[in-house]
Amino acid sequence: MKKRIWLKVGKGQRNCDGVRFEEIKKDINGWRMHQSQGGDFMRRMYPSENLRANNFRSGQISVLLCDDHPLFLLGLKTFLEKQNGIKIVGEATDGDALLKLATRLQPQIVIMDMSTAKRNDFSILHQLAEFCPNTKVIIITGYCDPMDLLRSIRAGAQGYLFKSSDPTLILNAIATIRDGKPWIQREFTEQLFDVISDLSRVAIPPSIQTLSLREREILKLVAEGLSNKEIANRLHLSVQTVKVHLTRIFHKLGVRNRVEAAQYAFLHLNEWTD
Repeated sequence: MKKRIWLKVGKGQRNCDGVRFEEIKKDINGWRMHQSQGGDFMRRMYPSENLRANNFRSGQISVLLCDDHPLFLLGLKTFLEKQNGIKIVGEATDGDALLKLATRLQPQIVIMDMSTAKRNDFSILHQLAEFCPNTKVIIITGYCDPMDLLRSIRAGAQGYLFKSSDPTLILNAIATIRDGKPWIQREFTEQLFDVISDLSRVAIPPSIQTLSLREREILKLVAEGLSNKEIANRLHLSVQTVKVHLTRIFHKLGVRNRVEAAQYAFLHLNEWTD
């Protein structure tokens, strides 16, 4: 026999003359009060239909959006908000606002437009890699430029697709990248192979000599394994100043984080000058 759970109605809710009780909408530990009539002093509870959704929300993917076209941004946000397992934690229309939000919110995934990503030679991607090391980036674009694709990948982007694509593709990209795998729309692959095979078009990694004297000092200390705070103390700088220098170093050398910067330093020791 199915067991029933009863809850005594609080003071002010009972009526001995059989008057209808007011509906109680409060959820209690995944159960919801059932509307009742009559002179009962008790109300039976039943499982809330939202129980499964509440459990699922605990595993949602946090996504931050950025696009310089507000109408497209609104459409993308509206679509993704309707999907189970995705939570939009913020939105921005430019790189500065995006970086501030991402640093504070630390989303799992950032979806941004190519026009924002490529400003200042993809510096926003290097900054995201420094300040949000666990955040993965998907780039959406209205056109295909294979060199932009290659450079964005080198700067740290893990996903790439057209704005005109079927909306389900962005869900595929999110799911794939969440699992730690890159996702590139198949229409880009031929152009990508063309530009990779044409080595004359691939930019040569910049020389370490492009760094300023201060930047080289900081890179040496990074290669020695010092933290930002230790570097700041050694050079009598603020931690924030060290972070700014590191962002510039990553950008100039085309690396994504301090580990890659240290590796670059060791590989190019012969280029060091006093």
